[in-house]
Amino acid sequence: LGQHRSAVSQVIIPVYNRNQVRWTDQSVLSSYISTTSQEVLEFSKVLVGISRSHLRSGLNRNMQFAMYLFNGMNLAGISLASDTTTPYAEYHTNPELLDYIQYPFQTMLYKSGDKDELGILFMALLESVGIPAAFIPLENDFIVCFNLNVNAAKAKNFFDGYDRVLVIDDEIWIPVSMASLREGFINSWYRGIMALQECTENEIDFEFTSISEAWQSYPPAGFSTDASVRLSVNEKNLISTVETEMSRYVTAEFGPQIAAVQNRIKAEGASVTLYNQLGMLYVRAGMYSSAKPVYEMSAKMGSVSAMNNLGNIYSLQKNFKEAKKWYEMALQYDPDNKTARKNLGRIESELE
Repeated sequence: LGQHRSAVSQVIIPVYNRNQVRWTDQSVLSSYISTTSQEVLEFSKVLVGISRSHLRSGLNRNMQFAMYLFNGMNLAGISLASDTTTPYAEYHTNPELLDYIQYPFQTMLYKSGDKDELGILFMALLESVGIPAAFIPLENDFIVCFNLNVNAAKAKNFFDGYDRVLVIDDEIWIPVSMASLREGFINSWYRGIMALQECTENEIDFEFTSISEAWQSYPPAGFSTDASVRLSVNEKNLISTVETEMSRYVTAEFGPQIAAVQNRIKAEGASVTLYNQLGMLYVRAGMYSSAKPVYEMSAKMGSVSAMNNLGNIYSLQKNFKEAKKWYEMALQYDPDNKTARKNLGRIESELE
């Protein structure tokens, strides 16, 4: 009737604890993953710092860093412990239930967590060193994926086919099972890809969630307290563990390709092309001691490329005098070779 009226009613607004969430939208997990969390940064810095002096130049850096981060979690004593109060297997499939999820700080503090909580910590470590992460919740597992920053066309440089990788929008991702943390990186990787293949075969849908995209809706909200988080890893044990894992990876992914070229050499006879192909496979696998004699045979046949590659190998090994010899030999065969000229200049400055 033209006059203002007021009405007062009570409204109850539920406010969840910071650790509580409903699985109505799985992207909400991204809010638990902060790249500025001090304890996460300190732990990832230690693990990646150990890895830097042991990286294999021919292999993907993201792959190697992820191996150190994953095995570092394991060797630091972090383990899978199913949450008896709000178990992952039950709660993540029922949006009616209010789940309790630990922040990376808490998982590091308690040195344990359910599958999703271990995954959140691993993704936080990955993102903190610039490796894009994603996740796929399955019925009995939580799969963390990390991006190699390699397109599908270049995957052949690192893998024997596409059977053990995910190709999403022309990018290569590696899936890792968090239920298999104690089994090491390679086994967790293989179990992760097998679990996804089983879903595909059984026509079970699964959802891939990229952390960078999820952050657009659920930005990171780091959490920690004054409690001290002290995770220690024996450096020698970590290096030894990763080297063992690396050998398994090289054998599985490069072994078949190396054997194929070796068989061609036996069947077709020695040639510069085949020797250089074999040498490049050895280099990509970090098997420099095997690459040298192959490139030397190619160099004897007049391959300037092989000479340059021998110079590169000796340069990586800090044997600059031997590297200089091979670059000079390459220039004797091809005085206009820009690669040899450039590398020789760099080596001569090192020797000075």
